[in-house]
Amino acid sequence: MIASICRSTVLVFVIGAVMVCGAERSALEWLDAMNRGFRTLDYDGVFSYQSGADLTTLRVVHVVIDGIEHERLIHLDGARREFIRRGLEITRILQPKDKILELEKAVPPTRFVQAFSRRLDAIDDLYRVELNGLGRVAGRRAIRLSIVPLDQDRYGVGIWLDHATGLLLRFERYDLRGSRLERFQFGHLTIGGIPRTAVIPEEHAGEIKTTMKLESRVEPHETQRIRWRPQWVPRGFDNYPSNISQAMGERDNVDAMIYTDGFAAFSVFVQAMPNRREVNFERRNGATTVITRTLQGPMGKNQLVTVVGEVPAKTAKKIASDMVYVR
Repeated sequence: MIASICRSTVLVFVIGAVMVCGAERSALEWLDAMNRGFRTLDYDGVFSYQSGADLTTLRVVHVVIDGIEHERLIHLDGARREFIRRGLEITRILQPKDKILELEKAVPPTRFVQAFSRRLDAIDDLYRVELNGLGRVAGRRAIRLSIVPLDQDRYGVGIWLDHATGLLLRFERYDLRGSRLERFQFGHLTIGGIPRTAVIPEEHAGEIKTTMKLESRVEPHETQRIRWRPQWVPRGFDNYPSNISQAMGERDNVDAMIYTDGFAAFSVFVQAMPNRREVNFERRNGATTVITRTLQGPMGKNQLVTVVGEVPAKTAKKIASDMVYVR
């Protein structure tokens, strides 16, 4: 995890600085401010995202208009791509022959807000959250927090929050040995005073637009029937029913399940294999682990299990190897 030098001295300094602003905040109160900031503030920034050896640069614009969130996510590297969100409606704007068009069966993009805002319920049972000093990101004063896992089934997290607003400025994920796996960081950021026109996409010849509607979270009984389920998942990872897993199941006859503990998420996919050959595949890119295993289903038919998400390989393997068929 993030090194801490003279922790007690730094902590006194942080608390004193916060008290000068009017009220002392605990680490959990800072996390709550982060969640609210992403949803309610107007901001326009350029950030880099690094996962393993991959590095990309994006711009995000977020404006709340008449109580509805409007968001624009623009890829600044490689193929021209934009994702526009108005409330729960997402429009994807791509260029012809973009490789992402070959991944139509992949999980659709989530909102930028969802990707970096985390739920706080029951977090004390899973992580130790600590104030870890002051920093500076994108020219802005920042509060640093360390989020340390209490078991071996999840990664640690370090975050830097804007001292004035609580907005997330930098996010890092670490493995169990303290090595950094992925990083998100603003290089330039403007908070407040963002014109509404900033969320309107530019027009380009030949672009391909597709629009989808994200539903609000649905209750488990409203989802499609899942035939395969993991017998074991790490403590604190709850099944998150969604229209994404519903859509995949209805379209591709795939059992798709999404689990999250609030700071990390993983998905489990089970589908019939076209032949009897066995497939065993393991890969990690940054914080994302992909594990595939072959298991035998009803009437001796092979099934392909894929676990992909922000969990250690050992954890993903255990999930993939311990599936049960629900009749």
